[in-house]
Formats: sequence, C-alpha cells, structure tokens
Amino acid sequence: MLVTALLTACGDGGSSSPDPDAGIDAGADAAPVNDGPLGDILDELRAVPGMVSVTEKTTMLEGYRLFVLEYTQPADHHAPAGQQFTQRMTLLHRDYAAPVITYNSGYHLSTRGSRSEITRLTDGNQLSLEYRFFGPSRPEPADWTKLDIAQAAADQHRITQALKARIYPANKWLTTGASKGGMTSLFHRRFYPDDVDGTVAYVAPFDYPADQVASPQNRYFVFLEQVGTDPACRQRLKAFQNQVLARRSAMLARMRAEADYTQVLGEDRALEFAAVELPFIFWQYGSQADCASIPADTATDDAVFTFFDEVISVASYGDEDLIAYLPYYHQSATQLGYPAADESYLVGLLHPGEDTAAAYIPAGQGIAVPPYDEGAAMRDVQSWIATSGSELLLVYGQNDPWTAGAVDLGAATDSFKLIVPGGNHGSSIGALPQDDQATAISAVLRWAGMPAALHGPFVWGTEVSAEQEDLLQHRRRR
Repeated sequence: MLVTALLTACGDGGSSSPDPDAGIDAGADAAPVNDGPLGDILDELRAVPGMVSVTEKTTMLEGYRLFVLEYTQPADHHAPAGQQFTQRMTLLHRDYAAPVITYNSGYHLSTRGSRSEITRLTDGNQLSLEYRFFGPSRPEPADWTKLDIAQAAADQHRITQALKARIYPANKWLTTGASKGGMTSLFHRRFYPDDVDGTVAYVAPFDYPADQVASPQNRYFVFLEQVGTDPACRQRLKAFQNQVLARRSAMLARMRAEADYTQVLGEDRALEFAAVELPFIFWQYGSQADCASIPADTATDDAVFTFFDEVISVASYGDEDLIAYLPYYHQSATQLGYPAADESYLVGLLHPGEDTAAAYIPAGQGIAVPPYDEGAAMRDVQSWIATSGSELLLVYGQNDPWTAGAVDLGAATDSFKLIVPGGNHGSSIGALPQDDQATAISAVLRWAGMPAALHGPFVWGTEVSAEQEDLLQHRRRR
C-alpha cells in the first residue's frame, strides 16, 4: 500500500493528510440524527451545527429552492479545534425524500444553482461545494501545506455527515463532477467510500511522473500525434504554433490589450506557454472541424491572433486569471501533476521546458510549495479504485487529450468506463451512443434507488448543466 508515501509527500511529515484507511471523524460538532419531523428546509439548514449562514436565492428551476450556505471547516482536519475557515456551498432542495447529488467543480463555486446531469436524471437535491482555498473558501492566513486531496475529501465528508444527520438521513447519495471536479469526487470516495452510494466522474485524468517528462513515449505526446482522423489537421496546428512564435512582437502587442502579465509569467513566457499548449487545448475544447479555421501562413497578424485567442484565451495566462486559479496550480505542482507539452518541433522558444505547474505560482508571495510527491497520491487512489472501487461511472471523450490519463477501473465492481465517440472535454452521458447511454442511466438510477424505467426514454432538453457552465468558466488545462 502507498499510504506512507502519500502522507509524507504532503510536506509536513504527514500531519496534513489523514490516513486513507482511517478517515477523519465528522467532528464533535456533528449533529445527532434527527428523528423528529422536518420543518421548513430553511430552518433545518440553519439548525445544522457549524452552519454560519444560509441565504435563500431565487431560481428558475421549477420545484426547487436555492440556498447559498457558509459552513465552518477546520483548516487542518487533524487539528479540528485549531484554525477554522468558512467553506461556501449551495443547496438546490426539491424534496426531503429525493436523492442527494453532491456536485464538485474542483474550483470556484457558481451560486447560480445549475443542475448537474445526474441531478437532472434523478430529479434529486443538489449540494455543490467550493473547493478549499478557492475564492472566499480559504483560511486566513493560508497554510498552503493544508491544500491536498485528503483535506478536501475531509471537507466533503464532514458536511455530508452533518446534512445526513439533520436533514437527509435515509436518502441515497451520489457524487459527481467533471475534470478536476470528477477527480475530486473520486478522491472523496477513496478516503470515505461509504459516504455515498455511487460516483459519476466525467473526463477525470490521473497523472504520474512520466507524464511530466518530454519523451516520444509520453502518453499525452502519443495521443496528440494520433488524435482525430486527419494527419493534415495535426500538422497545420504545429505550423500555426510556429507562426505565433515567429510573430512574437505582433502577438505580444495584442496580448497586452487582453490582460497584464507582470506578476506571474511575464509576457514572453505567457506567449510561449500559450503557444506550446495550443494543440492540447484545441482538442480539449474543440473538434476536428475547427481545423478549417486555422489561418494560413499569409494571414494577417489580426487573423492569427484572433484564432490563437479563440482557442487558447490569452487572458487565462495573465496575472488576474492565474492568481484566481493559484490553488489549482499549487495542487498540480504537489500532487495532481501537470503533463509536459511537446516542444520538439517549435522554433524560437526563449523558455524551453519551463511550462510546468510550479511556473504558475507567483514568486515573492511567501507561498511554500512542497515538492512533488512523485505520483504517490494518484497511484494510491488508482490502486484503491482498481482493487476496492465500486459503483463508479467514468465518462471520457475520444478526442479529449485528458483521456490519455484516463482512470483504470481494474477490478472495480458494478463500475463502467464509457467513451463518447469524437467527444471532447465536454463529454457527457447525453452524448454517449444509445446503448452506452442506457447502461449509464440504468446504473445511476439503480444507485439512486430509483426504478430503471422511471422516466422512460430520457429527454435531455436545453437546460445548461452545471458541468457545461463550469466548462465555460474554467478554461484550464484540466
């Protein structure tokens, strides 16, 4: 077992990460199970021990009430009486008897109250969590060694147990999320496998040390050399990257109108990192049909920049965006990993090999970055899934580069891994082929304790899901 390696990799002799096999108790504040009749949901939420505030907001979702919650969490779950912080979350409540879906974005929290795909399938209640250290959900002062997957899993466990005790004691619970949110849901299951009855993780990759090495054998390099059905498209992307680098002055002039780059990367590194990552993000969010829009060598500087910015979003390499997503880059540097990009064919790089997660952490701000754990955390979670996992549904996109890092189900029971043909990072159950979609829906409804034929053929409609909303907001490499 890799527990020892996982704990010692967190930077302080293991004190920041709970033992995966021991877990962390919900805490002395956990409410006793409420055996009495439930009153109005607003009053019930306010009665949950540790709840700081409950604010009801309007929602257009028929039959639902939307609440923005603030809940007290320990900065370090191994020292629950120590420093505290307030974690932000939302609750879409429909019915005390309905399944509860915990939606993880893995990043900031949207307070608009969009339903996840699984919430729509089950007509469930939905608890959505902001990940620790994002937005206002950050201890002050912040001890960055407490930003790890085990502490975040304990956050989720603690609120899950509190809501089960007070409001939803007999309900079925499912967890879900896309990309980093899908990873977050899988991490929570590894540490607290009995908290919920099933997990649906979309486009969730696990990365390892070999993924951070520039090599023809790097699985992300191999994927990008084979993705799609048109080799000419892949070659045009490579040529376009070199166009961007060759027009450095013109591109930098236009980038300055979109963001400032002085505090984190600097202008040259921001341009180069964006150019280096372009093929990855092109396939992550686009499709092969977009190849027709790649500007020719004779295109104007404006046309080149317009396409470059539409694919990569140059502002996402600027100071404001990178500082807002600092917790993501910090975790990538310490536990999650950050795949290398192929630079072998690029001409004129001033900073070759520097596009790493650590490069996105601002210098001079006193943020201690523990060394990379060499894949210990990811190997531990992967090992648990392959040997002890159950009730897991993984959905990936065929053309999404993150599929190169897809989780291996191994011997996980009652579990499924399904691929959306031609799909990108927005892949969903609704985009699966009919037979696979039926398999997925049947599993979700079974885990939620609902009849498989409850809905008949499910009509997806035009409602924007929480996953789609987050995909538009979090234009990251994960």
